[in-house]
Amino acid sequence: MECPRATERLRVGIPATVEQGPSHKPAQQGSDANATLLVVATENFITLLDAIKIGLVEKDTLHPLLVDLIQAINKVTDTEFEVFDLPQIYTKPSADVLFETLTLLTSAPPSWECSDTEDAGEGSHISRRRRGAKFEALRINPEGVTRYLSSIVSSDLRWIQDEDAKEEIWNQASLRLSERSGRSAMGALSRNFRIPSPTGPFELTIHEPALTADNLGLKTWAASYLLARRLHTFDIPNPSAPKNRQVLELGSGTGLVGLAMACLGADVVLTDLSSIHSNLAHNVRENSEIVKQNNGSTCSGVLDWADPASCQVFSHSATGVDEDGVTLDTRFPVILAADSLYSPEHPRLLVNTIEAWLSEENSRVIVEFPLRDAYLPEVKEFRERMAKIGLRILEEGEESGYDDWGGPGEDGDSDNALNPSFVLLSPGKVVYEDRPIPELKSPYDVIVQPRWTGICGSDVHYWVEGRIGHFVVESPMVLGHESAGIISAVGDKVRNLKVGDRVAMEPGVPCRRCVRCKEGKYNLCPDMAFAATPPFDGTLARYYTLPEDYCYKLPDHMSLEEGALIEPTGVAVHICKQANVRPGDSVVVFGAGPVGLLCCAIAKVYGATKVVTVDINEERLQFALKYAATVAFTSQRESPEDSAKRLIQECELGPGADVIIDASGAEVCIQTAIHALRMGGTYVQGGMGKPDINFPIMTMCAKELNVKGSFRYGSGDYQTAVDMVATGRVSVKELVTGKVKFKEAENAFKEVKAGKGIKILIEGPAE
Repeated sequence: MECPRATERLRVGIPATVEQGPSHKPAQQGSDANATLLVVATENFITLLDAIKIGLVEKDTLHPLLVDLIQAINKVTDTEFEVFDLPQIYTKPSADVLFETLTLLTSAPPSWECSDTEDAGEGSHISRRRRGAKFEALRINPEGVTRYLSSIVSSDLRWIQDEDAKEEIWNQASLRLSERSGRSAMGALSRNFRIPSPTGPFELTIHEPALTADNLGLKTWAASYLLARRLHTFDIPNPSAPKNRQVLELGSGTGLVGLAMACLGADVVLTDLSSIHSNLAHNVRENSEIVKQNNGSTCSGVLDWADPASCQVFSHSATGVDEDGVTLDTRFPVILAADSLYSPEHPRLLVNTIEAWLSEENSRVIVEFPLRDAYLPEVKEFRERMAKIGLRILEEGEESGYDDWGGPGEDGDSDNALNPSFVLLSPGKVVYEDRPIPELKSPYDVIVQPRWTGICGSDVHYWVEGRIGHFVVESPMVLGHESAGIISAVGDKVRNLKVGDRVAMEPGVPCRRCVRCKEGKYNLCPDMAFAATPPFDGTLARYYTLPEDYCYKLPDHMSLEEGALIEPTGVAVHICKQANVRPGDSVVVFGAGPVGLLCCAIAKVYGATKVVTVDINEERLQFALKYAATVAFTSQRESPEDSAKRLIQECELGPGADVIIDASGAEVCIQTAIHALRMGGTYVQGGMGKPDINFPIMTMCAKELNVKGSFRYGSGDYQTAVDMVATGRVSVKELVTGKVKFKEAENAFKEVKAGKGIKILIEGPAE
């Protein structure tokens, strides 16, 4: 018989003990002997294939056991399963096995705290399973899942005799496909939303029809969900006291916000277009009891912003807008609106409608808009128009949230996002976004999960200034490039890496075709795609794609934290190679930051006998002496010439230093360095500073100095850095002075900007 590839995977490491049940007798292959299999953690190993061979498992029991085993393994391992681990159609799995597998493949919307129920018949197999039992979604590599589901849909399932079961299997496979195609591909669904209140949470049941037309109001949007959850925190005056607060909601959509307000003890009129009203009225009726229990009331109505003065309100018993409604003629002290700007006309229409229905005294308007780039002009126009009608902002803020079928949950954290990323929007403004999971664009590529990322000075510079030289952040960009992580997927032609390997990630990929690349100086490639350098995204995300040869496997004794420090170590290796540091050289390094410290360490490895560290920070100088430098020199407020003379005298550099490296970017340090070099000495600029400075060109010429720049790292530098750290010739552990969780990344950037510590690492997003 043919077995799914899961048997091969189990052979290499799933601990198991097979115990025979009391009624078991030695069985011949294909017999009906009764056997009990218990799979428990142990030090012994057995595969399902072995169990089949000795007659402990028969074909009819294989598929259910695989499903149960995969669920059990999911609880004790981080292994991501492949499509081939699922029961394959060619093995003719039973209907029950397919139902269980399709249940495992359910893709619920991770951004909502809710219990979803598909609109399936009560008699269907899947509805009983989903509503009657809790299940854990299968952690499976998404590659190939749609093809697997399509194979079920296209199969005639001829070995299954129950026609109803076959229809249900095809329906559920189609649903699993639609779940992976976004909300617009889904059928109708209902879901329960848990909303907090001062007296305890309550649940609202919201129905969403299938999105068969361009009616965005038939979908529940994240802005509505976030606003509904935050309503209880607002201090809203009630001029109607002791009666309930009177509230009008504009553009109610599915009604989540208005119903949540009603459950906080308000009388709410929920309104939308006539095409939306039928579903809105349905949700109002469905939640009438919970609203009543919370001392609120609701009714629904039709209000077209193009005709803002006219609003028809209908009773709960009304089934459509064709029935007679009541004309609304009262103004409201509170108006709600969520996610209501998605066309250029909407700011004008919405503000006109607010002006028509808002009370003139002691009134409030509460709105929540997603900050989508495409509609930021509409948000700006809305602000301006609201000010023109005499309204002012009392309170405003931002919160993180994502629309369904991908994104974080109730706390706005990124734990449930598919590919949470730390994104720079503009100078000083960062957010967490759920970016698309990257694809393997080349068979030579790998997908890495960055586990630790260091903060570089360039990252902070982009965060503060939005640019470095001619590299300008013109669109949202994921930050980070000093990373190490774990391989999560590999292309077909990858030969030297496998899933699970721990790697240091070289973040710059050249074109490989230009003259600079072909002469071995790929760091100077004009078409370099470098992480977190506009317009390319960085590594502060759950997933990042690189070519195989730009990932460097770490030896077992090296931690991923050390792996993240390979990037600045590679920079220092390249600087010291540019300086051609040789045994016996005297080397001066300006700047005792991470790169400067690493330059000191690598200069010693290359044979420098005197290594001078220069900085204005006494604490950093003392650290540098303990770490790698042999002499420390404190910069003072004096001319570059006087500082150079003092440096040469105090550090006993004779005619001057053989090599000076600037890792500070400070103009005065650069000037001092030129004056402090010996005749024919070598100067390397490694630090980034002002684009233009005053440079002592006459001194450079008279001394016939070798002046070089250093940019990132070149051929062999990254592997050299890995080897130096792996062999212990350079230690990087001491440089790590802080570690933070992914959701604390912005605070870490603030600490680096303030000059705290040496190197702060950010942990990758939680699994």
